[in-house]
Amino acid sequence: MGVLSNGLRGIGSSFRRLVLTNNSIGNEGLSTLVDALQTCTGLERLVLSGNDFSSAAAELDSLSDWLQGDEVNLKHLGLEFCRINDKGLQAFTQGAVNHCTELNLRGNDSITATGLSYLSNSIRSDSCCVETLHLPPTFTLGDDGMEVLALGLAGNKSVRSLRVAGLLQSTV
Repeated sequence: MGVLSNGLRGIGSSFRRLVLTNNSIGNEGLSTLVDALQTCTGLERLVLSGNDFSSAAAELDSLSDWLQGDEVNLKHLGLEFCRINDKGLQAFTQGAVNHCTELNLRGNDSITATGLSYLSNSIRSDSCCVETLHLPPTFTLGDDGMEVLALGLAGNKSVRSLRVAGLLQSTV
């Protein structure tokens, strides 16, 4: 990850899309990547799918901090199948929903109603930018999770498309 990070630091604002799927990035790699992204102010799409961030709450928090930077231009954040749990979701949710128009969390089956409550509170805020939201299957979220999500969507003004695995695509 160190060599890639050095390269990213040199690219700067011209870089638009970074896809690092199934690269075994892990906690330390995510921390290194977030440091390198500081100079990638033109980045519009970041896909980290298939990397294990199950114990990366601190690193996901630093991702959230980066997302809240004034010069960040990220529109799409793909974190599908990253084994993100409730604690991890809590760590990065605010930064993600306040800057990304598309957030993909499919396949993170460890997210429960508790984690969804953090997301729900964030999407209720007036600063939420998310237009398209992809979530794990309904069988992992359960009725409680769907109720929490509905509360968040009821107060939301930006989400236009909700995709929950196990449900038909919905337009909000």
